[in-house]
Amino acid sequence: MKKTFLALIMQLGCSLLYAQDSTEVFDFSQYGDASQSKSFCTQKVLNKSPSKQISLGYEFNPGFQNNHDLGVERMNSMGGLRTSINLLAISTNNLILSLGANYWASRIRTDDISKSGTMNQIYNNRMDVEGINLLIFKPLNNRHFIIAQLNADASYIGTDNDWQLTKESITYYGSAIFGWKKNDYRMLGLGVSRTYRMGRPLIVPVLLYNKTFNEQWGIEALLPARAHVRYNFNPDRLLMAGYELEGQQYDLDGSDRFLQRGEIKPRLVFEQKLVGFIWLSAQLGYRINGRFNLVDQYNGQEEDEVFKNKWGASPYFNLSINLVTP
Repeated sequence: MKKTFLALIMQLGCSLLYAQDSTEVFDFSQYGDASQSKSFCTQKVLNKSPSKQISLGYEFNPGFQNNHDLGVERMNSMGGLRTSINLLAISTNNLILSLGANYWASRIRTDDISKSGTMNQIYNNRMDVEGINLLIFKPLNNRHFIIAQLNADASYIGTDNDWQLTKESITYYGSAIFGWKKNDYRMLGLGVSRTYRMGRPLIVPVLLYNKTFNEQWGIEALLPARAHVRYNFNPDRLLMAGYELEGQQYDLDGSDRFLQRGEIKPRLVFEQKLVGFIWLSAQLGYRINGRFNLVDQYNGQEEDEVFKNKWGASPYFNLSINLVTP
């Protein structure tokens, strides 16, 4: 299934690249034209980081330890491919709709054999996430807007890298935000989100705050998921400092257990234009474990935990090549 999903992403990406030559938990700044939006507010602030329409990257974590009741195991490394594509489906001055797909893989490398058979399954197979998403930006007038996001992921850990889709593999989540835009330098929004970013389904309030102070400095935040301070060296180079929360629940093939994984990532992000609309993005940060536990129920809570890990922290880097929009 992974090969088919990746092939679909790459095919869509090639089609989008051809179209470009011939003529983004919310990021619509690549869509629309502010000069044509006379009666409705636009979806961007000035000098914001470029929006990624196609992204192909790799993330790597060096060695760390896992401690649990059955012993201590040494991980040599962890890493994997990360790719995504976002396609504009509708773009008018009063509605923007984007469709997307993504693939996120993590593979652990270790020479140790765990006393837990389930942990050995995790060590010997990829943690895969294949997802689709829908993003909507709906301006109500020249000051107010609504943002909605819907996601569905197939998240799983197979056996011998083989797996069949089941309903227990699917996770659903999304967000809704009502916002205010006074000018092209600030966007503020309040809403609610159902998220798996710390590995377990949670319903949390969210705060959207994008602010450009001047030609160099700005803030890009969607709390509690992520927040960054931005410094623009020039229109083709920027640096951001902040954090992001990540996570997902994985179905373990052939088992009645699920892995709930959550991470906290303080980081620096450097982005540089290479040529045309091709940008390089490099992240350097520190991965802190939020949760890496097994539960015996789909969407299990703390009382459903059957195996707890003290998953070690480690530095990480992420490097990606991205097609951004004008």
